[in-house]
Order: sequence, then structure tokens, then C-alpha cells
Amino acid sequence: MPASLTPTAGGPSDPVQRALSDLADSLRSGRVERGGRLAAQVTTTAYGRQALEALRDAVARVKRDDPMAPVTVLVPNNISGVVARRFLAQGLTADGNGIAGIYLSTLPRLAEQLAAPTLTARGCRPATRPVTGAAIRRRLDAGPGIFGPVAGHPSTSRALAQAMTALRDVDDATLTTLAGASSLVKDVVRLHRETLAELQPQWYDATDLLETATTIVRENASATTELGPVLLYLPQDLSRAQTAFAQSLAARTDLQVIAGLTGNARADQGVVTTLTALVPDFEPPAAGDEPLAARVINASDSDDEVRCVVREVVQTLQSVPAHRIAVLYADRSPYARLLHEHLGAAGITANGPGVRPVNERAVSRLLLGLLEAGRTDFRRADMLRTLAEVGARDFTGERISLSRWERVSREAGVVAGGQWDTRLSTYVDTQAATIRAEQQKDEPYDSTIARAERNRDTAVALRRFMIELQSRFAAVTGPGASETGSTEGASSWSALGTWARDLFHDLIPPADVARMPLEEQYAAGVIERTLHSLAALDQTGSDPTVEGFAEVLALELESALPRVGRFGEGVLVAPVTSAIGLDLDVVYLVGLAEDLFPGRLRDDSLLPERVRVLTAGQLPSTRARVEIKHRSLLAALTSAGQVVASFPRGDLRRHTDRLPSRWLLPTLRRASNIADLPATKWDRAGIDPSSDQWLTTSPSYAGSLLTTDAPSTGQEWRIRALSAGLTLDEPVIDASRTMSQDRDSDRFTRFDGNLVGQDGLPDFVHGTRAVSPTALERFAICPHEYFVQRMLKVEPVEAPEEVLEISALDIGSLIHECFDELISECAERGELPGYGQPWTSAQRRRLQEIAAARAGAFEAEGRTGHPLLWARARTRILADLDWMLSDDDGWRAEQDARVVASELAFGMHGEPEVEIKVDGGVVRFRGSADKVDERRDGTLLVTDIKSGSIRKFKDLSETNPVAHGEKLQLPVYAHAARA
Repeated sequence: MPASLTPTAGGPSDPVQRALSDLADSLRSGRVERGGRLAAQVTTTAYGRQALEALRDAVARVKRDDPMAPVTVLVPNNISGVVARRFLAQGLTADGNGIAGIYLSTLPRLAEQLAAPTLTARGCRPATRPVTGAAIRRRLDAGPGIFGPVAGHPSTSRALAQAMTALRDVDDATLTTLAGASSLVKDVVRLHRETLAELQPQWYDATDLLETATTIVRENASATTELGPVLLYLPQDLSRAQTAFAQSLAARTDLQVIAGLTGNARADQGVVTTLTALVPDFEPPAAGDEPLAARVINASDSDDEVRCVVREVVQTLQSVPAHRIAVLYADRSPYARLLHEHLGAAGITANGPGVRPVNERAVSRLLLGLLEAGRTDFRRADMLRTLAEVGARDFTGERISLSRWERVSREAGVVAGGQWDTRLSTYVDTQAATIRAEQQKDEPYDSTIARAERNRDTAVALRRFMIELQSRFAAVTGPGASETGSTEGASSWSALGTWARDLFHDLIPPADVARMPLEEQYAAGVIERTLHSLAALDQTGSDPTVEGFAEVLALELESALPRVGRFGEGVLVAPVTSAIGLDLDVVYLVGLAEDLFPGRLRDDSLLPERVRVLTAGQLPSTRARVEIKHRSLLAALTSAGQVVASFPRGDLRRHTDRLPSRWLLPTLRRASNIADLPATKWDRAGIDPSSDQWLTTSPSYAGSLLTTDAPSTGQEWRIRALSAGLTLDEPVIDASRTMSQDRDSDRFTRFDGNLVGQDGLPDFVHGTRAVSPTALERFAICPHEYFVQRMLKVEPVEAPEEVLEISALDIGSLIHECFDELISECAERGELPGYGQPWTSAQRRRLQEIAAARAGAFEAEGRTGHPLLWARARTRILADLDWMLSDDDGWRAEQDARVVASELAFGMHGEPEVEIKVDGGVVRFRGSADKVDERRDGTLLVTDIKSGSIRKFKDLSETNPVAHGEKLQLPVYAHAARA
């Protein structure tokens, strides 16, 4: 080709030369004649800056006569559109013409602009995910077929929705062929056709938009007048409907295709297929050399890999603007979260796809949790976990004190359902009785009264809230439910949305949302839009149910992923698949391990590969997903002047080794000059003398941190300083170092349990404080337990829902209370058994009556566990009480003793304390003896009633009556009785 036929950026001015230039473009780019007019023109280019320059040249040629001439640029994604717009804005021609008259869009978006008015005029509306999901559920209910056992599971409708989206690109004849593949595919195709037939009269989807736009362009020559020449920029794997639309544009407009090729035939297969469909005579250029990374980093695991990359980003920012840097990750988990966290810790602004979808935000979890709690009968654990998500209010507008609600509901023994009413009512009565009893004492404790009043008020507020919440759910799920699942309260989806919106606003008022972080505000906005959009489901004929609403809400919130920051502000953090269309100075590719990128190839459960083969390309093969990943990686390698790749050597979470990606091997082989380097021997690359120039190895987090020249965060700087022996004015760090050094030493320090000289420890020998025998027993058995439970007040929490059987402690309390009440009643009436006399039959019956009443109270308080297990335990306890009376009869007859008292108090209720002299002082005891008997000779006999195993008392003997301090109750009770 003569040099005179090559156009310049501004275009030749001579008409003859211009014509020759156009002819040169046609010959060079593969432009073909179709029906008397030039069809699609294809220009192939590499990705990155070369692609943008090719786009700029194409726009310049279109605008060489008229800078204001309209031109439409169809980009593959939004980010590539922003990059292209900013690049074109730098100036298309030498005289400074910019991007005036250029309209950038995507192929689906252009189809929507052309077809949406026509479809709307026909009375059609967009088929949103909730609308499609409702239609699928209706078809599953009507005829589930092979999906019968799992028809009601939300995952079934989601999987079918994904399969149906793929099948929308398959023609009817091919669908008939697929239906004969298997019984599973037959039902998938049937449900697809039934769902489509139900939706199409009133609803349209993306495929409908493309097909309608294709028809409009083919039948109406003026439909594309305002578009001007159309530039299809970096097209990727187009669907059948997208290809047909592009073909219609080629027939009506001057369509020019700027196609990016990587030089790898397999990776470029999807793009070549698209180009061949637009230009049948297109022949791809000969494959060239694949792009390679300039450097490779390997680290011990993903966390260490991200730290190493962030340190390099910090250094790169000294010479490269942040918006010209990108970190592209191979897999979202765990890299997206790690990168944003570590870049944020280093003070580096980042932008890119969000890390957490909306359903993970606190306000979303609150509403979703309430819907789940309503389905599971408002279990206590579910309710408290849900209310803990965000600072909600009750229905009176007061802030919920979750800690008090948790403690009170646990003490009340609430598990679920109606117990929020019954057991909280019992708890309120118990607290009121405590207040009255304390007020009637000669010296009432104000603190005891105040604590009981707080517990009472908290229980009243919690009970009121739960009754209101349960009544609201009963309005849409309670009586009136029909066989189809509809309810009296939820007469329509619109009404159900209003019900949920009112509940959401009562718990989290809009004024509270406005004070929340932006992420929570965004989530609240998505919830509001979703609740408003429920009204559209009334047009589908589906029955409004809370279960269906919860499924719709969960799907919408799960799919909503807000973007972090604005593109161009800070470092771009995005998946490798976002590399198409980028133009940067430095790119870091992280996570290039074989098990992450490309990762394991999984077949589609509903449309497996053997079925996709039958469609002759209408359904993309499973292998196509791998080719797209490979193409994206190669595009990323050409998107910047400097590309650094990294991979982890292992996964500390799963304790496995990792190998570099197969697509990273060309870089390792070229850089190491080992042409046959296998992935399993990648570390051989380091033997090359120049390997230190391109291969960086982080032995571990500590190893790289202590040797790097550029720590990235304040934490890393502090660790470096401490490792160098410097002293930091950081009390927390100093305390941590002291603890580590003391625990590593051979000295007996306070971190090993040596509390000598520490303030605040109890000293009962000085007689300044009274102590119970049980407390000192616990100290003798386990000093650490005494320290934690008695001094720090840290006790294990036993949730009511985890109580299957009544505890041994409660059984002992029940038996003690029954005996005490019987003896107290008999003492008041002067009917206690005399010396050696047995208990009467009436007294035995009374003990059974007392035990039955006490057992009922324990059951009302939620202390008895599962009803079936409690019924067995209750029978055993009543039998044990009767046996204990018989045993007491025999024992007192042998001792010739009579019953004197029960629960003999000392050191309490105005009674004097028991003082026992010991070495160094006096120990003062308080408590109560279980039972006291008296012989005829005046000898007092003290009984400590135990309902557990006798193994705990095997060490008692005449020579060791206190079991080395572990059994102090009987001796102290004896002193109390003697006093």
C-alpha cells in the first residue's frame, strides 16, 4: 500500500485522496460490499492504548468533514465507555476538536432506547427479576414435574431463572431438540416455554428488546438516522439476539468494528465468532506473541500476597497518579475484601465493584431476619440475633436495650412462640413479688428493689413489643390462609409491600437511616425500591405470601452490589474480567493461582455440556467461560505499560499448596529462559542469575515485613520499629509486650496466676466481709473459677432453647424449697414429728401437693426443658421426695430425734454470723442450714440435703471432715446450729 493512501488523524482534504483513503481502509480492514452499500468494516487491534488509538482514528475519519457529525460508539461495558470518553476528550484532531456529537452506549442499551417505546405502547412492561421469579413459581406450583421434591425451595426457582435466561437465545426448533435430551432438560424446556407464554403478553425482557430493535431497524430506514455511523468497539461474545441486532445495524448504517485480539487463537475464539457473524469473509490475522507480565510476585498465602502488592502500590504512587493504577484480582473471595481493607489501612483511595452486597448490610439483615423469625415461630435466638444487627426502636419509638432484653428473656426462660407472653408475664409477677417482699423487710435494700423494678419494666416493654410484632405477622400469615397460600391480611402484593414498609419504618425511622453510614443508607434505599416494586407482582396473578416476599427481597438484595467510590478517583480495584477497555500505566494482577484462575470447570446442573452441544453454538459451551477469563487476562497484560503478576504459594485457610496459573507459565518460562518449565517446578525459575529483577518472593508475612523498604501501614511501621528494639509511646503495645515476655519467662508472674500484692483481692481472714461456705468451697476446688465467676462476675450463659432437661441445680432447689415449705407449715401449726415419730400420710400428701405446685412454677419459668423429658423427670422427683420422707423416718427413729427447723439462717435476715477463728484472724460465715434435728439428750443433728451423686463426698472421713477445704457446709452449719 502506497504511503499516500494512508489517512492521517485529521483526514486528507483532497476528495480524490479521500476516496483512495476510504478504499485503503476497506481493503486493509476487511470491509465488504452488501446490497450496493459497504457493510461492516473490521479493524483489528491489540487491547489497551492501541485499541483507544484505533477508536480515535475511526472517530476522526468520521468527523473529518464535520466535527459536529453524530457518531455512535457501542462499548462492551460501562468502564470501557468512561475510559473511551476521557481518552477521546483529550482531542481527536490536531485543531483540538473533542467529543462533541459522540454518543457512547452498549449494544443492549441502544436496543432498549430503540425498542422500549414500541413495547410500552403495546402495553408491555419490563420483566424484572421478581416478576420472572413469580411466574416461575406459578409454573412450578401448577406442574413441577421432575422438580416436585424441591419445587418449593428458593434455589430451584433461581436455578431455573438462570437456565431460562440462557434458553431465551435458543430458537424454537432447537428447544424441541433439547427437550428430547433427558427428562430433566425436557421439564426445563417445558417450564421455560410455559413461563415465557405467561409473561409475553404483558412483559418484556432483554431478548425482547433486542429482537424488537432488530425488527425496527430492518423495517424502518429512518430509525437509525440520528445514530450516524456506528462504531462497535471491542465486541466480545455476543448472543444470538445481540448478533442479529448488530447485523441489522450493519445493513442500515455505516457500521465499523474495532475488534481487540490477544494473539491467542483459543482466547480470541469468541471475538472471532462474533466478527465472522458480522463479516462472513473475515479472516483473523496470524497469531502473534502473547503479552507477558514484567514481574512476578509470589507470597505464602493470599493475605501476605495482598500486603506485598499494597506495599508496591505505595511505592508506585510516588511516581504514578492513583487513577493510572489498577489492582485486578482473579477471584472475588478473598481478594476483594482484602484489597479494600489493606488499601484503606494504607490511606489509599480505591474504587471499583463493591465488596459486600446489600443483603449483608445491617438494615437488610434486620428485615430479612424478622421475616425468617416469623417463619420459625419467633425463636428467641433468632429474634435477638436479628435485633442486634442495628440500633432499632420498639413500637413506642424508644431505643431497644438489647442487652437487657437478652438477659430478661433468658432469665424468663423464653424459647419461642407464645412463651413471649406467658413466661414474660410470669417473670413480671416474680419481680413484683420480689419488690413487695423486700419492701416489707425491716431494712429493705434499695438496690434490690431498683434492680427488680428495672427487670420488671424491661420485661413489660419486651412483652409488649413481641405481642405487637406477632400480631402484625398474624395479620398476613394467620387465620384466613387459603389452600393456595394467600391470606386475608395480604390481599395483594402491594398491600404486603405496604405492611413490610410500615414495619421497617417503625423499627428504623427514616430520620435514623439518615444518620447511618452511606452504605446503610444505600441498602435502605434498595429496600424501599424493592418494597415499592412489589406492586408489579399483582399483574402476574401470583398469590401474595410472606414466604414469596422473603424470597423476592432476598434475591433483590443479594444481587445489589453498590460500587465503591467513583471511577478515576483513586486506585481501581476490580476483577480481571474488567480489563477489557482499560488504559493504565501500572496494573497488578493478584491471585493467579491455578485453582483460582481459571479455577475448577464445573458443568451446569440444568443445562450440561452434552446438552449445549446440541444447540450448534446457540448456547455457549462451558469451555467458553474459561476462554473469556483467558482473554481478559491477556487484555489486562496489554492494558498498561507495566504489569506485575502475583500468586500465592498456599492457602492457610485450607492448609493446601497452590501452583501458578497455567496462563502465568509463559511469563515464568520466558523470564527464566526455561522453555519446558512445568507448573510443579515453577520455583526453578529463581535459579536464573537475573531472577531477582523479575521474581520477588515473600517467604512469610514476618519475613517480608522485616526486610521491606516500604511498609505500607502504620501498623507495619510500628512492628518494624519494635523489631528494631525501639520504644514506642503506646500503652497497649507496651502492655502486650510485657505480657508476652512474662509468659515466655520462667518467672511466676501475674500473667501466670500470681496475684500477690494486687489490690482488690478479698481477705476473709480479717473478718471484714462475710462469706458463704459454698464460695470458699469453690475457691478450694478451683481458684481460677472463683476468680472468674465470683470476682470478675463472668459466668457461663445457658440459653433457654438449649435446655433439654432440668438442671441438677434446679432439681436441688426444687427439693430444698419443697422440704422447707413443708417443715415451715408444720412448724407454724405445731405438727412437726416428735422424737422418732414418722411423717403422717397427710404430711406426705401435702409434700406431693407442694412439689406439684413448685414444679408447675418451675415449668412456667422455663427451667424444666423439653416437655417429654420433664414429664419423666417430674415423676422421678416426686417419687424421690416420698422416698426421702421414708428415709428420714428411719433415720430419726434410729437417732430418736425430732425435726427442729429448716433453712436455719445465719448472717442473714437479722441473724448473727458464724465466726470461726483461724490462723491470722476470724472468718465470718453467712448462709442457711438445710435441716436441723434434735435428739432427746439435746444433741443437734444438721443435715445438708443433696440430690446429686455421692461420689463428691468420697473423701470425707473423721480425719479429714472438710475434704481439704472442699466440703465446708456441714461444719459451718453445725456451728450455726450450736449458736
